[in-house]
Amino acid sequence: MEKAAVISDIIDVSKSIDGHSFTFEWLLESLRSNDTVYQKKHGCRSVKAVTVKDISGGKGFASNVLRCVLTFVDSVNDSDSYSTILKIPFFNTFNKNQKIDKFIDLHNFECDFYEILAPIVEAPTPKVYKTVRWFPDGGEGCIHMEDLSAKGKTISYFENLNLSQVKCVIQHLAKIHKRILCADPNLWTGKYLKNQESFVDFLDMFDPIIEPFLKKCKIEEQLRPLVEKYHSFSVNKEYCIYAFTQSYKDLNIQPVLVHGDLHFNNTLWVTDKNGDATNEICAFVDWQTIQEGSPMTDLARFLVNCCDGVVRRQAEEIAFEFYLECLTKEFGGDSSKVPYNTEQLKKAYNYAFLTQCFFIIGIPDFFLGIMKFDDERLKDAYFDYGVQKTLHAYQDADKLLKGEMKHVFEKYGN
Repeated sequence: MEKAAVISDIIDVSKSIDGHSFTFEWLLESLRSNDTVYQKKHGCRSVKAVTVKDISGGKGFASNVLRCVLTFVDSVNDSDSYSTILKIPFFNTFNKNQKIDKFIDLHNFECDFYEILAPIVEAPTPKVYKTVRWFPDGGEGCIHMEDLSAKGKTISYFENLNLSQVKCVIQHLAKIHKRILCADPNLWTGKYLKNQESFVDFLDMFDPIIEPFLKKCKIEEQLRPLVEKYHSFSVNKEYCIYAFTQSYKDLNIQPVLVHGDLHFNNTLWVTDKNGDATNEICAFVDWQTIQEGSPMTDLARFLVNCCDGVVRRQAEEIAFEFYLECLTKEFGGDSSKVPYNTEQLKKAYNYAFLTQCFFIIGIPDFFLGIMKFDDERLKDAYFDYGVQKTLHAYQDADKLLKGEMKHVFEKYGN
């Protein structure tokens, strides 16, 4: 039997990657053992250098996302290289009540997703080459995955979507839900209930951002009455827990696997030859908050965060029927296999919408704070866009809580 060729790398393979416990030796072993594209293109090449950059850009919630670019001894130019991604979790003390155990769970749930569930649901995701679980008394965790930066891009909070893009997301959600509804329930039911209450941890962060936003927003007279009217409801933990853990059960809705954090930073769109986003999904990323729940949870979070009031309202006019149409197609056209109806989905969406709509009030300032501008007028325009988005969300919540969801406000609004 022929012996494998010994590759003499020039770099110090024992060196740690960006101060973490993982070394370049670990990275190269993973690439050479698990990444078939790397094996085919660069498997026998000697590595000259590895450049590491944190591409989280201040937006990472519980992980450092490191882009590692490898160049080779025989590289003919700067583009003759290979890039790959390491996602390494850390303990983010954004909330003093948080404990490290929750962050460990988040990482390990994402490992579960890529190891067990991704092949089942067939969602568009990055290829994952290796997962290392995080243990309290052990080493760091890590997910080694494909670099999609040459194939896709995110759209920022300040860039609006169109209905074709919304429909694309709904089609993928329907496909994911069909696959999980037909999967062995022992693989996922009851295993990811912890994350149902993960949003509750953010409620305590809400109050400090309200007043500065209202003072700055230029429509304080219009927005303040709505903010004050619904403040108690918006931070009511009992409602938040009910919405995520019980509302779909009371509607007799069969649960699905929920992404849990489907928004602009976690959705990559296929790019065209000019590097612009198209209407096709490249990948959904950051599956650390997977949970069992309503089929409308991800859609509500996506629409509230990714669309302005116009597109969101347009989408809400067609979303439920279109979702059912897509789900029926996934079941081979047999509508008798679809476990939902339009009325159930609308009500489920409303419960989910009311967990999301109030919190976009703090998003514009957060992202503007980590963006750089040469022209302050653009920064002002972005903020004004966020203000209108917030106003429309509050107006729609007001309509719901005075109308068909009035009983919810009467129960949880004081």
